[in-house]
Amino acid sequence: MTAHYFIATLKPIPEYHTSENNYPFLNGEAYKESLPFTLPYVYELGGEDIEFITFLDSFMEIGDVVELYIFEEGRLGYPLSHNYPEEARTINLFKKTYKDQYGEYQLDSKKWKEELSRRTIASKRSVTIFVKH
Repeated sequence: MTAHYFIATLKPIPEYHTSENNYPFLNGEAYKESLPFTLPYVYELGGEDIEFITFLDSFMEIGDVVELYIFEEGRLGYPLSHNYPEEARTINLFKKTYKDQYGEYQLDSKKWKEELSRRTIASKRSVTIFVKH
């Protein structure tokens, strides 16, 4: 089984490596048909962690949306991932909130990146939506 982390963005990522961190992005167009994304630019990345959250916070502008999804391939290339929209998470980087099917939670304004990195932000069962508004 192979797990791939993908993001979809409204705008292209101009640099695949930023000077603040060394977070790699690969073109995800080959998987685009298999992913439940609604946004046009698809990239594969290394995984979920605080550097990724820091990158998103600096990359996203007010009004931007980024989608995150784990795509797992099983034997013979059959997907093990499923999209259950009712389990989707929405993370607002401007208001510092985390919302899942159980409710919406306010993150600590000073330690929100660490707090968010301890939560489940990526899933093979639903798309996580990052917004900044």
